[in-house]
Amino acid sequence: MKDDILKKLAPYLFKHKLKLFYIILTAILANLLSLLAPYLIGLAINALKINMNSKDFNTLQIIIFFLTFCYISSAILSWIQNITMNQISQNIVYEMRKDSFQKLHKFSLNFFDNNSHGNIMSILINDIDNISSSISQVGTQIFASLLTVIIALSMMFFLNPLLTVVQLFLITLAGFFIKNNMKKSKEKMRIQQSYLGKLNGYVEEILLGQIEVKAFSYEKKAIDEFNSLNSIYKTNAIKAYFLGGFNYPTLNFIGNISYSLIIFLGAIFILEGKLTIGALSSFIIYSKMFNRPIANISDFYNVIQTVLVSSERFFSIMDTPDEVDSKTLEIPNKINGELEFKNVSFGYSKNHPVIKDFNLTVPPGSLVAIVGPTGAGKTTLVNLIMRFYDIDSGEILLDKKNITSFSRKDFRKLFGMVLQDSWLFTGTIEENIKYGDESITHEQIILASKIVGIYDFIISLPQGFDTCISEENNLLSQGQKQLITITRAIVTNPRLLILDEATSGVDTRTEQKLQKAMETIIKGRTSFVIAHRLLTIQNADIILVVVDGKIVESGTHSELLENKDFYYKMYNS
Repeated sequence: MKDDILKKLAPYLFKHKLKLFYIILTAILANLLSLLAPYLIGLAINALKINMNSKDFNTLQIIIFFLTFCYISSAILSWIQNITMNQISQNIVYEMRKDSFQKLHKFSLNFFDNNSHGNIMSILINDIDNISSSISQVGTQIFASLLTVIIALSMMFFLNPLLTVVQLFLITLAGFFIKNNMKKSKEKMRIQQSYLGKLNGYVEEILLGQIEVKAFSYEKKAIDEFNSLNSIYKTNAIKAYFLGGFNYPTLNFIGNISYSLIIFLGAIFILEGKLTIGALSSFIIYSKMFNRPIANISDFYNVIQTVLVSSERFFSIMDTPDEVDSKTLEIPNKINGELEFKNVSFGYSKNHPVIKDFNLTVPPGSLVAIVGPTGAGKTTLVNLIMRFYDIDSGEILLDKKNITSFSRKDFRKLFGMVLQDSWLFTGTIEENIKYGDESITHEQIILASKIVGIYDFIISLPQGFDTCISEENNLLSQGQKQLITITRAIVTNPRLLILDEATSGVDTRTEQKLQKAMETIIKGRTSFVIAHRLLTIQNADIILVVVDGKIVESGTHSELLENKDFYYKMYNS
């Protein structure tokens, strides 16, 4: 799993291979210069004498000059490394967010039905940020630390092999403890990230449903549920960092023990003439430089685990198969608008079919009204027509051609659609009406808004069609929002219309105005209307009564009333 994730991350890094090579080069130079410094300090200490002459002072000055040069150069090179690595990490964030957002638009609605919106947002924001900050934090440090360990260890062996063996023995003991501890913290970190996604999802849900929360006095339960999720997140975060928190103090303790032993043994070697004071000083500094990256291993490990866990969640989106779109035919220039369902069956899950063996032929230009109890499959029917979901069996034909032979994008352009819940994005009214088609002219927008009956209201606003709106602001009533979405649906002059409770959010007067407008816009178009108010669909060419995914009745309004069956009961209830 870890190797797979690293392989998937590699392309994002390799896009910046030249900069990475530059970073590695500066890291090598910076470390060589910083690792040369302790050796120069040892030489400087050995150059000190009680009675120093001018030659000794000159030697000391030269050593100090080179020592200063090493420290300044190393600092400048490290600064360059950090700046470059930050640029790389931000570019990676940009590319990951771009790729994942584009990927989301290739999924079917089924993906969004089965995944929390808050969790998806957490992946696109929090997890990608975790990957970026982690790469920026350890991108250069891991390589630099590895180089420091190798060179410092080599210099320690060069100065005194026996003292080096003591150092390695103590570090090995600490390594066994840390390895076992790291395994335990990894799982806690994974659970922590998972609950962060659940927290985001719950917060989003409560914010979007504030009216319902207040209407049903759900505040206390909402707070309790949030506190429960927050508590689980906190518990796992504390456990993860608690386990990780043992590592550094343990290594620090072992390091201090090793310094004491090195000084003790080093003093014996000095008395025996096997080691100089300068060499012991250099060895101690190298020992500290060797211990520092080792002590940071736990921090590096936690950061790497964060990268792996966040990357795993990120690639769970990127590895999800795209919605299949097997285009074999171009959309004909002339569309009659005949739709036919042949033995169509569909369920949101395989074990729970919503529509079973559905058959229907809709002549071109017909107005089809779909009625039935809640959960009967009315909205599901139009979702299948729009190919928001693929059917499990059977086929849907447009002018005798299977709709799966057209690309989804081209096929959906044939439709104007208005849903029961109006949706507007942040922008001007004109931008909302033109949504998805920038070729629409201002004249077309004016004409469509006059047909729907929203034109007079729009021009009464101080900025008219340039008025900025959003889904959250209170500038528009629910009815006015719905009228704008209806205008959006008809402005492209679509060949087919789908109206899912299109007038549900408007008052009686506005509804009457809309009904007159509808009579105009549906002429010559194959139209599907889902309605609960049966008075609004009396003029439909075909009324389908759907119950449990099957058509139990069909006919005109007068025919169905004469049957005195399900429709008759609905009409008189």
